Amino acid sequence: MEIETVMDPDKLRGMIPIIKSAWGMSTMDQLVKDMIAAMRFHGGLALIAMEDEKAVGMHFSFTGRRNGKIYLYSHMTGVLSDKKYSGIGFQLKMRQKEWAIENGFDLIAWTYDPLMDLNANFNIHKIGAISRTYLRNFYGDMEDSINYGIPSDRFVAEWWILDDKIEQKKPLISVNTVDENQELNAKELPDVISFKIPVDFLSIKRNDKDTSLNIRLSTRAMIEDLFSDGFIVTDFKRDSSSYIMVRRNKEDLEYHKNFFT
Repeated sequence: MEIETVMDPDKLRGMIPIIKSAWGMSTMDQLVKDMIAAMRFHGGLALIAMEDEKAVGMHFSFTGRRNGKIYLYSHMTGVLSDKKYSGIGFQLKMRQKEWAIENGFDLIAWTYDPLMDLNANFNIHKIGAISRTYLRNFYGDMEDSINYGIPSDRFVAEWWILDDKIEQKKPLISVNTVDENQELNAKELPDVISFKIPVDFLSIKRNDKDTSLNIRLSTRAMIEDLFSDGFIVTDFKRDSSSYIMVRRNKEDLEYHKNFFT
């Protein structure tokens, strides 16, 4: 017998039938509740938003450590489907920020799909996170009908909760990520650009798998090129569905070191 440390996210799927067998579980509901309870007791945070004695929103996060940095990893924040865009999610994030500061954290981090424009607007523009790390196929192959066949690429969002957001500048050029044939040389670009993503990528995934896969792969290549040349995401403009990206030198980012590479 060999015991290995699992690095491939798709291999994690092999744990599920073992958990069900060992603990006699027919569903994973109990497991999810127990895991959140354990995370909360061992240094994490669990929040529920109540309205008229009904749970309408939830959040949980736990302590993370990467490359020597201790931070709060924000795994999930959500609201009931009929309560979307009600401001509940934002209030949960603000309570998370308060708790994180009270408990000695200066950084909250999470991941999200960089092509989801509403999430980009919420995470980057409204909350004030930045991003400079691109993770390929972070969750491995996803089996639901919407995401099947499309790599689960993610941005790492960094929310430095004790500091103002990195200074904004007016973009000088627009890079359109929808055209998979576009050539990009990051070193020839000005230091501030806007980077356009599709509007409502979710609908594209539902209706055209080939197009959505092409967009994913072309966007991946361009963003990785930009990040490797020192660009970071500092804002999102919903009216143009565009990220604002600023090239920062090593001296600028020495204080906010990237712990996620």
